[in-house]
Amino acid sequence: MERTKSERKTRRRRMAAAVGLAVAAISPAAAADLGSQCCADLESRIAELEATTARKGNRKVSLSITGYIAQEITIWDDGVERNAYIHGMGPTQASNIRFLGQAKIAPGWNAGYLMRIQDLTGNAFSGGAGAIDQNNAGRNDNLNIQMSLWYLQSDSLGKLSVGRQAHAAKSAAMFTDLSGTQILDNYTFLAGFPHFRLRDANGALSNLTWGQLGFCYTQGVPLGGDCNGIVMNGVRYDTPTFGGFSFSASWGDDDFWEVGARYTGEMAGFKMAFGIGYTEMRDEVTTGAVAVLTSKQSDFFQTGGYVQHIGTGLFLHGAYGREFNNDTLLASGHTQLDSEQWYVKGGIRWNWTGLGATILYGTYGAYLDQLGPAALAAGATSSTLERFGGGIAQEFDAAATTVYLKYQRYEADVDGIADDFKAADFLSVGALVNF
Repeated sequence: MERTKSERKTRRRRMAAAVGLAVAAISPAAAADLGSQCCADLESRIAELEATTARKGNRKVSLSITGYIAQEITIWDDGVERNAYIHGMGPTQASNIRFLGQAKIAPGWNAGYLMRIQDLTGNAFSGGAGAIDQNNAGRNDNLNIQMSLWYLQSDSLGKLSVGRQAHAAKSAAMFTDLSGTQILDNYTFLAGFPHFRLRDANGALSNLTWGQLGFCYTQGVPLGGDCNGIVMNGVRYDTPTFGGFSFSASWGDDDFWEVGARYTGEMAGFKMAFGIGYTEMRDEVTTGAVAVLTSKQSDFFQTGGYVQHIGTGLFLHGAYGREFNNDTLLASGHTQLDSEQWYVKGGIRWNWTGLGATILYGTYGAYLDQLGPAALAAGATSSTLERFGGGIAQEFDAAATTVYLKYQRYEADVDGIADDFKAADFLSVGALVNF
């Protein structure tokens, strides 16, 4: 039977009322949002979620995006000149963004990938034309794909990775530093100024840089400590972790191989971490290629550890490295000496404020006979580079941020070139924001 217009309107009102009562019965809070603004608010929330959600090509591979931003302001004094620079921390410690994907193949088996992109704006580590030194305050090396790899992983058999990556012995000693200041202040020039030039006793700028007294032939760059600290193409295998222990091995073309072992755990009220690694490098054109080489075999041994008393927060970190260069020959006819480095960091890590841990620390490092090609060509026969320093860092847990102040002093004693060089001082304030 055909209904009148009034009957149809009444029927619609009854249906709307019934729907409203049903929604209210299920969720009183949701019922309160019914009205003219509900749909607009819902569409706004959907748009916000879409804007902040990482999209991926398929639903089988998960994707996470992480990284951090790190920048510093450094006031420096080389004994004659003073200035202030704003810069990043690079290359391997620079601001970066990481894309990590993972998919489950079968129970206990996963496959995935990692890509890490660095922002090398203000990279104080890079040399050559435009290097940051007394005559040049800024440098922009733009974005760099530092890592790109895929992997297969078994819970019981371990992990196999292929591509540009950190290898088995990379930073085995340095990465044991669990104080919260490893990225900010460590025993390498990654957090320093290797291309600043030394001043002689009369104050004149020499052609010798600080990095030429902390040169690593394993990878052909002025790293100071951690002579195997740059990522490379290759294949890496890692065992599963047993009781805090893990073991790794790597190989790369033309060619290098390395092995490493690590431990992390707690015992008798102490938090501990230890690492050891060995690398044999034969590739003449490794990262930061030393074109003046005619042959190369540089082997590097490193070990380090960290101990922290959980009850008091007192900690001690140490690292040691030795590079063997007997079969590395420069075109100039020089054979680089075997060299070594050692480093100590001690302090306290404690949450006094409730905002996050406060870290107070002091450091000392010694770099012995790490003469680079330019230093050898200038007549240097042996050297000692010493670095003193320390700082304070404050973590803000709610913002995943660390703000810090640190001081470093470089002193050098070089045989064969000059009797004396002036020291250099660097005072830096910076922040690291994780995401």
